[in-house]
Amino acid sequence: MFDVEAIRADFPGTAQQVYLNTAGVGLPPQAALDAVQQAALLIGCGPADMGYKAYYHALGNPSVQAKAEAARLLHATPQEIAFIDDTTMGLNIALAAIPFSPGDNLVLCDLEYPQVAISAAYPQHRHDLEVRVAHHRSGIVTVDDYVKLMDARTRVLLVSSVQWINGLRMDLAAFSQVAQERGCFLVVDAIQQLGALPLDLSQLRVDFLAAGAQKWLTAPFGTGLLYVRTGVLDQVQPGLAHGLFAYAEPKVGWAKYLGDPSLTPFVSLPLAPDARRFEIHGMPKTLGTAGLAASLAYVNGLDTAAATQHILTLGDFLIEQLQRRGIKVWTPQPHHLRSGIVTCEPFPEAERVHQLTLELEKQRIYPTVRYCSGVGGLRVSIHYYTSRDDIEALLAGIDEISKTL
Repeated sequence: MFDVEAIRADFPGTAQQVYLNTAGVGLPPQAALDAVQQAALLIGCGPADMGYKAYYHALGNPSVQAKAEAARLLHATPQEIAFIDDTTMGLNIALAAIPFSPGDNLVLCDLEYPQVAISAAYPQHRHDLEVRVAHHRSGIVTVDDYVKLMDARTRVLLVSSVQWINGLRMDLAAFSQVAQERGCFLVVDAIQQLGALPLDLSQLRVDFLAAGAQKWLTAPFGTGLLYVRTGVLDQVQPGLAHGLFAYAEPKVGWAKYLGDPSLTPFVSLPLAPDARRFEIHGMPKTLGTAGLAASLAYVNGLDTAAATQHILTLGDFLIEQLQRRGIKVWTPQPHHLRSGIVTCEPFPEAERVHQLTLELEKQRIYPTVRYCSGVGGLRVSIHYYTSRDDIEALLAGIDEISKTL
């Protein structure tokens, strides 16, 4: 049995509010907050008690742990994981690495978060790439809608595995098969999936996958994951300036390399043979990866099937209750099409929906309001730390406040 109260005890933020905006920013577990604090303390103390060698090892250890946990989560290898600041950085790195030719095209849909389209605009203007848009029908878009827009010049399918606006879960297996058959790249934004729903990349042909960790992975800000499939490395090259540590580590180690009197600023090292070659930051992300490692370890320690079932079952209850009230629900009901996001339209006027959230805030109830391409309204995020009491409090708040709006 899934013990949500035991989970909530690990998340201090759940005691202060009815928090229903994980699709915006997640609440980190105490373990992640402690890990960041410990990393900060290490930095503050410096190498005084341990010497440089042990100190630098301690600083780098969270990064090693985070990549191992990320690989476990994704059913990938640590060599396929790179660190990024956020999803935006990951998408930009991926699209800059793909070799485009003038006249190529990229396909995305009109439910995407605006940043996805912004990232697509870079190769659109730089390489004269055509961006083709699959249009939703009542909040639903399928792989077939993308296929209709594809031709011999389709270079990339760009898709969010879960759509931010209504929680629609996309069929990545179908996208993977199409990309394989058509010989195009598959680039995935997975920020609204990872941490809430399982994803096994060993069974898919995803070339790049980017996800900031501050939402459903409940990690502190400033870090995320970029997956780069090993099999795609010989087809792409970093298209953005990268950091020093994206090079293969010299045989003598970085300390001796940087302390060599013959060193010049013109590095002749080869790029790292794995996903590290796409890391564009210049310094190790010590604080971020400390929190990330702890958050990923927490997710990996859960009963994944039970956590997912908890999320979907609470969504069933919320959708049923909203529909009983005559409230339009934009989120599909079938579990295979759904995630942790439930979006509804309690009023046809956006201003009244915004006013509703302001009144809910007075009761410390925190969903949010989002719209895109005619879809949207009140967006509710249900995570494994969400309780039925949270959902009932939201519904009671909507009932009470709606009488005066």
